Amino acid sequence: MAWKAEIHVTGLGFPEGPVALPDGSIAFVDLLHAKVRAWRDGALREIAALPGAPNGMRLGADGMLYIANNGGLAPRSLEELAFAEPQISGRIQRLSLSGRLEDFATELPGAKPSRPNDLVFSPQGELVFTDPQNWEVLGPEPAAYHGGQMLVADASGKVRQLARMTGFPNGLAFHPDGSLLVGITMEHRVVRFPWHEGKAGMMQEWCRLDDTFNPDGMVLDGDRFFVTGSTGDRIAVLGLDGRVIDMIETGPGSDPTNCCVHDGRLWVTLGIPGQLVSYRL
Repeated sequence: MAWKAEIHVTGLGFPEGPVALPDGSIAFVDLLHAKVRAWRDGALREIAALPGAPNGMRLGADGMLYIANNGGLAPRSLEELAFAEPQISGRIQRLSLSGRLEDFATELPGAKPSRPNDLVFSPQGELVFTDPQNWEVLGPEPAAYHGGQMLVADASGKVRQLARMTGFPNGLAFHPDGSLLVGITMEHRVVRFPWHEGKAGMMQEWCRLDDTFNPDGMVLDGDRFFVTGSTGDRIAVLGLDGRVIDMIETGPGSDPTNCCVHDGRLWVTLGIPGQLVSYRL
C-alpha cells in the first residue's frame, strides 16, 4: 500500500517513545531537550522537564508514565552527541500525567554507565527494559563498548538481569505467542526470547533485516509488527512469523526512532528532523 506521512509537530530536539494517553493525546520524550511532551488536536504541551535524557516511555496500568532515562546522552545529529549537565546515573523513572516525577528503579546491575533505552510491560506486570550501556564510545572507541543487557524491574523497583546481549539491544515488544522480541540495532536483526513466568529463555534469531536497517522501537498491531529502522530511514512491517510484509520509506535523514498505534494511525517519532508524524493504517 502507499504510505503517506502527516506531520503534526516540528522543531523538537530528538523525540522518541510515543505513547497514546487516555485523553487521546500522543505523549513522547525528547532526549535532547530532556522533556516529556504531549500533542493533541494541534496543541503541544509540556508534561515535565527531566534530569538526564528520557529515552523510552510506556504507560503503566496505574496510569503513570514509565521512562527509561539513559542518564544524559542525546544525538544532536548522526555524527554528534550531546551530554547533559549534570549527568545522572541511568534509571527508570515514573511520571504522573500531572507532571509529578519520581525515581522507580535506580540500582541497576552490570557495567557502568547504564543507559536504559526502551521498555515494555510483561504479561506478569513487570517492566522489562534494554540497557545498551556505554554506547557513547561506539564512534571513537568501539573496543571499549561493554555490550548490552536486558533487565527486568518488579513492582517494587528491584532490578535483575535477564540476559547479556551483543550489539545494541534497543526496542522490544511481546509477541502474541508470549515470547519477547528485541531489536539489536548494530546487528540488523530482531531476536526472540521464550518467556515463562518472568524468565527469558535462550535467545534465537527471529528476523534478519538488510545491513542498512537498524531496528529501533517497535509496536504490535493485530497481526503485524511495526519496527522503526532509525538511520535506515524506514519502518519494517513484519508478520507474526518474522517475514517482511512491507517497508515504509520515511525519507532521507528522517531517522524514525519509535512508534505507537492509536485511533487507526501509526504514530512515529523522527529523531533527526525532530518531528511527530503519523500514517493512516
